[in-house]
Amino acid sequence: MEVKVNVNEDMSLWADLKNGDEKALKRMYDDHAESLYCYAKKFTKDQGLIEDAIHDLFVNIWRRKESIGLTDSIIKYLCVSLRRDIIRRLKSEQRVATPYDDRMDIGFDWSVEDTLAKKEEESIQAKKLENAMAKLSARQREAVYLKFFEELSYEDICEVMELNYQSARNLIARALTELRQILKLWAFILIFLFIG
Repeated sequence: MEVKVNVNEDMSLWADLKNGDEKALKRMYDDHAESLYCYAKKFTKDQGLIEDAIHDLFVNIWRRKESIGLTDSIIKYLCVSLRRDIIRRLKSEQRVATPYDDRMDIGFDWSVEDTLAKKEEESIQAKKLENAMAKLSARQREAVYLKFFEELSYEDICEVMELNYQSARNLIARALTELRQILKLWAFILIFLFIG
């Protein structure tokens, strides 16, 4: 479930939370928990770790409600916080031995079926895209997911992934270029197989 909210609604909901409104926290959870779960699954398949991280995220927000900073995008704030916590948890469990950087692939998996309808024609296209996405780096997959499936702006992606603006644009541009090349090659091979 993807919820589209405008900036004013997010700021109002955030202000209500900071003022101790439990309904605001519940609404945030109801609006974003499913999306956060899907996002977290891109980093790990450990369902317990994901559930704990999401639970702790909302508990910590409630505990720190008076001192927490302002935000104009709740989903951006939640993604940044959840991502940092999951990476920290994975490191502490020694699943990740080195600091997270562009050269490291911590397993940001891609499952197009989570997002696309399961019609026959779409599933064929989804499989092609899934195979092409698997050839991208973890950072590229994450950036493409945030841009096109969570519909975050480049500025928001910068904050979530801790990148500067140009790096985020370059990362997505390179990913799209690679996807185009991979999908063109796949189409060429398919045509060659049918002709030959």
